[in-house]
Amino acid sequence: MKGKAFANFLKSVVGLLLFGFMFSYVLDAVGFSDVLTQYKGGWADKVLYMIMIDRFNDGEPSNNNQGKGEYNPRDGAKYSGGDLKGIIDKIDYIKGLGVDGIWITPPVANQWWDPWVNYGGYHGYWARDFKKVDEHFGTLEDYKALADALHKNGMKLIQDIVVNHVGNYFRFRNGKFELNTGSIPTSAPTQYPFSLNNYNDPEQRQRAIYHWTPDINNYSDPEQKLNYQMSGLDDLNTENPEVVEALKDSYAYWIKEVGVDGFRVDTAMYVPKSFFDEFFKGNGEMFSLKEDFIAFGETWLSSKPYENVSDFEIASYFDHGFNSMLDFTLMEEIRRVIKGGQPTDFLAYRLKVRNETLKKGLLVTFIDNHDMERFGKGATPNITMQALGLLLTLPGMPVIYYGTEQYFEETRASMFKGGWGSFGQDHFNTESDMYKFIKNGIEFRKSHPATRYGEVNVLLSEKRGAGLLVYTLKSKEEELFVVLNTANDARIANFKTDYEPGTTLEPIYNFSGGVGTPLVVKDGGYVSLRIPARTLTVFGILTEKSELYKTNTTISLNLSDGEKITALKEITGTTNAKAVYVYIDRKVENEIKIEPTDGKFAFTIDPFKLDPGEHVLLVRAVGKNVKDTVYTDEIRFIVELEKKLLAETKDPLDDDIGFTGTYVYPTDATFKRQMDIVEAKVESIGSTLVISIKPRDLTKTWGPPNGFDHVTYQIFIDDPTKKGTGVLPLQNYEFDNWDWDWEVFATGWSSAIYTSQEASKDRFGTQIGSPEVFVEDGWVKIIIKGDWLGNPSSFEGWTIYVTSWDYDGIENKFRPLQQEPKAYIMGGGNPTDPLIMDDLWLEIKSNQD
Repeated sequence: MKGKAFANFLKSVVGLLLFGFMFSYVLDAVGFSDVLTQYKGGWADKVLYMIMIDRFNDGEPSNNNQGKGEYNPRDGAKYSGGDLKGIIDKIDYIKGLGVDGIWITPPVANQWWDPWVNYGGYHGYWARDFKKVDEHFGTLEDYKALADALHKNGMKLIQDIVVNHVGNYFRFRNGKFELNTGSIPTSAPTQYPFSLNNYNDPEQRQRAIYHWTPDINNYSDPEQKLNYQMSGLDDLNTENPEVVEALKDSYAYWIKEVGVDGFRVDTAMYVPKSFFDEFFKGNGEMFSLKEDFIAFGETWLSSKPYENVSDFEIASYFDHGFNSMLDFTLMEEIRRVIKGGQPTDFLAYRLKVRNETLKKGLLVTFIDNHDMERFGKGATPNITMQALGLLLTLPGMPVIYYGTEQYFEETRASMFKGGWGSFGQDHFNTESDMYKFIKNGIEFRKSHPATRYGEVNVLLSEKRGAGLLVYTLKSKEEELFVVLNTANDARIANFKTDYEPGTTLEPIYNFSGGVGTPLVVKDGGYVSLRIPARTLTVFGILTEKSELYKTNTTISLNLSDGEKITALKEITGTTNAKAVYVYIDRKVENEIKIEPTDGKFAFTIDPFKLDPGEHVLLVRAVGKNVKDTVYTDEIRFIVELEKKLLAETKDPLDDDIGFTGTYVYPTDATFKRQMDIVEAKVESIGSTLVISIKPRDLTKTWGPPNGFDHVTYQIFIDDPTKKGTGVLPLQNYEFDNWDWDWEVFATGWSSAIYTSQEASKDRFGTQIGSPEVFVEDGWVKIIIKGDWLGNPSSFEGWTIYVTSWDYDGIENKFRPLQQEPKAYIMGGGNPTDPLIMDDLWLEIKSNQD
């Protein structure tokens, strides 16, 4: 190491040590109660609104069509007409929501159409010139006018930037280099040195502006992730100093010329961290160009429940120049728990992990964005409200994706009536219930510091499914008590806290019929709750104590905490109460009322009607009047049952050819024979079903968290005692003489279970949960909780129909079918033919061993 380099290295080490010492001192000084002390009065106080420029509003129709066939508002793959002036025209609408700024998709000049994938660059992430405004979006003057309009209204402007790649201008196919000569409007980037993209030119090859690599085929390989092409996009050689300087110059331009207030950095995890050290901290670094500048990175990393590796990896970027990061693990947990009905304990764990991450830097929170299925798709409004209510009452900087306030379900639909997916209507309704809900939530957030800086302390959570999550938010200024119920039915609980008896908790924020009356802490610090379905309530803590009512009611049970139950179990107890109410897993709707005889009572726990694992028993005893009420402590018991094989079947190879026998896979090399089902089986553990499917080819090219890609399973379950529907939603098929009651939709990224209620040929039914999906020994396994199926004691006579196809995660729709296959389009059929590549039946004749 040369002398100057060593001196700089030593200086960096000393600086980091000094920063670490000072940072620890600050945290110690605040007693860890404010997790975002360093951002008080700044970005932690803000809420952003994310806008996809092309789909928001058309302010200047004359720039819509550039005459190259790239514009067609009836085609979701092409430009629709939204522009920068359109955003300016809707400043009042945006500001009225209560947000403090906007984050826009890249406004830079893009590749307009890529014939290799039959898709357009309307989204802004396929650059051809990083220092030019795309012609469809307006001019540099328009961009300056947008910044000025925002700043005059006290709002911020965040620009999305890309440092990993440009558009798709070349590829290596079968080892041979090809230029995309059909690319529109140009066959190469127009900005120097990114225009040097011809591998066949020895001089350009030697300049190494690009990595000259094929597509990533294994996202778990670090070398491929950092150096290969993502989705065919030409990967920039960010280790090359010439590339680094060109990118720094390009993005410094927007700070200097337009006055942007921050960057959201796309695909940050595909770029070496050393690049960001130079980009953010080297000579001419971004933070020196604008006071109070923010930079948050996209590292789309999945975390399984109770795992924090991804959280640590996201936090590591704070050591490489970023002062904030997108909180993907929280987003995933919110979708898993609030929309998917998984245990609230998963979310409790994530909130605890976040306490530590937030001490390093700001986390940008969200429930969906332009690259994923909208949270509201398939969810009732109150479920979306619950997720947003949680987001707006947690530390971090929340982002609302455009259209959420208008109940959008399509990921990239247009807000203006002339754009794609708008159904010919404008969607700027300030009287929308969701618009008002978000506005009120933001107002509440801004008036309560604990929602912005407080540390989370979880008091109660469910380890087996949907239900209660109770925690406190504590900052220097205040303490809040928060209660969620993620279940579709009311829940009851009795648990111990550290509050003094008589402490009064007053509801100050709720929705959808949340708790409206104060709670009083009982002797021993116990809090008793009865919480309506799908609500969130925030309580403030009053300084004055309430007087407690003394009751003489008593109750005792013969069940020990942690006891294992493998067969019918009779529970007995004694009490002096007039009536006893039994609750299993805190469910109010399954309440059992018992009138004691001579001070004694009994009831039976049937484990075969429960899911395996931990359950909670609570008993409430009521004396002469309602005030004379006491609760037992919540008692845990464990259900342990053997797994039973109910049915299994093998399926022929090579029958993944559709109903017509002519279907073929898309032409992209990542497609193999993933949709060919080899065999399947169904097992039960109590009332839980485990469906296992073995595919012919099991791939994970794109790094799916559930362990498989390029196939989705649509599984239809029929209970013969129920009346369902024969329509297979969105699959162009309907049975005449068979119906189903539940549908499981399972992909490598997500899952859902729907009832047949409200299902039609154009939409899924009502979502009731999100099954656990994983790969084990070459099998895709799907766990379906008995709760979702009504906890049946027998599956005799049930039938299960399994189908395979593929799903486009960006467009959030089944892969289209046409006569000629293309890169991501199925071939050999017509758009109206059944979207079923392979299928099989599982018939349960009895609950066999």
